Amino acid sequence: MIATAKAAGAETISLIPRNDGTGLGNGERQANLRVAMKAILPMLQDAALVALVEPLGFQRSSLCAKAELVDTIAGIEGAGSFKLVHDTFHHTLAGSGLFYPEFTGIVHISGVIDPALGIKDMEDEHRVLVDEDDRLGNIPQIHALTKVGYAGPVSYECFSLQTHALADPFAQIKRSFEFIAFSYADRGSFITREQRSA
Repeated sequence: MIATAKAAGAETISLIPRNDGTGLGNGERQANLRVAMKAILPMLQDAALVALVEPLGFQRSSLCAKAELVDTIAGIEGAGSFKLVHDTFHHTLAGSGLFYPEFTGIVHISGVIDPALGIKDMEDEHRVLVDEDDRLGNIPQIHALTKVGYAGPVSYECFSLQTHALADPFAQIKRSFEFIAFSYADRGSFITREQRSA
């Protein structure tokens, strides 16, 4: 993967944790993470590449908590070679937690709008464009990250077939980004669907 990335002129590669319910034991998952990242570190350094590691908020994920990733990056002195992916969907599923702007390499955004879904029932297939019915708190998350110093890229990551089948994706994505920009600028009046229903 590193060789392919270099040949393509890429600056980063993506590393995704196991998501099959294995290696979840406390102590086991941290040790596995450290062993894997320590082995990959010299490869990244030799190639002058950065690995973007994405904690997944699913309880079946072998890396759910951003704090465990940050601890491992610091523990192996890998801050120059590893960055975390802050995904607003997975941040919510993981029970939120702290923000780590200095360790964050990219922010992935998506919305979940189905009011019938519990947090633990949300899956990739439910991830759509962000609008006024967003239940993940994208605007507060983006605001919190930028307020503490994050100034990197923000990228959409929507898996819903509904989104993939949009007849005019450019117009819908533009509308969503305009909503985000307006809500961010006027964040004092932004509320989530849950807050409106309370």
